[in-house]
Amino acid sequence: MKNKILLAIILMVYTLLPILILLNKYLFTIKFYLLTIVGLLIYILMKLFGVSNKKLGICKKNTMKSIKRNLILIIISIIIIIIFKILHIDKYNPTETISFYLFYIFISCPLQEFLYRGVFGYFESEFNNKNLWLLLSSFCYSFVHIIYKDTLTCVLTFIVGIIWYLLYKKDNNLAGVSLSHIVLGILTIALGIIN
Repeated sequence: MKNKILLAIILMVYTLLPILILLNKYLFTIKFYLLTIVGLLIYILMKLFGVSNKKLGICKKNTMKSIKRNLILIIISIIIIIIFKILHIDKYNPTETISFYLFYIFISCPLQEFLYRGVFGYFESEFNNKNLWLLLSSFCYSFVHIIYKDTLTCVLTFIVGIIWYLLYKKDNNLAGVSLSHIVLGILTIALGIIN
């Protein structure tokens, strides 16, 4: 019962927050602060419900396996992004600052991986039904990107969300998918492919 309550709260937050940001220009300007606050609150909530860090993928076990497993995706992503750039599929002029990239590397990506892979991975271990959690995780991860009002970004985040979830579940460690997220995100943002 407690896991159902926890899940209901999380799904409500994951649904309402992107809609509120989409509808409110001010909330959009502070979206990264909101991500950080929501991430911390979800983490605290999970701890209050007795969920261990290990069950959320925050552990040392399998760290190197997780990183090695994600290296193939990182290499493939780099090649695809370079092809996108060569074919002029870029559509934005990047305006991000060094402070944005530092936040993205050390807070945003690990936090997103916790929220969308670690949290849903925990629910999969509690409720089973692999496909449900894979799709729900990927949908919620894609849905949060509606704030950018860009279909390509939503489609790409759904696809990569599926890949990251499958990779995460192999080792139940967030290190590899966080590293992959950092590389893929920085390249697509810096090269103007997604906003």
